[in-house]
Amino acid sequence: MVIALERARRVRRGTSRLGCLVQLVILGGLIYFGVYLGEDALSYYRLRDAMKQEARFAAHRTDQQIKDRLRAFTDSVKLPDDAKDIQIVRDDSTIRIWTEYDQEIQLPFNQTRTVHLRPSIERSF
Repeated sequence: MVIALERARRVRRGTSRLGCLVQLVILGGLIYFGVYLGEDALSYYRLRDAMKQEARFAAHRTDQQIKDRLRAFTDSVKLPDDAKDIQIVRDDSTIRIWTEYDQEIQLPFNQTRTVHLRPSIERSF
């Protein structure tokens, strides 16, 4: 009985030679590449969030006030100058805010890629 329990413990230990190492390498790679891409992605989503915020108060602000506030925001998050070209279209009860810009993304091993981004928001007020 004691011998059977010893064998069961050895078989069910749950370890392997490379299992943990492979998981750690994958996790390290995700963190390494995520640092490069995370900051640029965060800036994009922060700009969209600022657009949503401005669209919420569109009934109380003019188009020029919205543009000025969003342009100041693009400066604060260090987006390219093309992002300052904010477009606004209003209908009777809806507003659409958008911009387009090219973001140069720094990748590991001194590589860069240019991505064309188009954040936009449409909301009723």
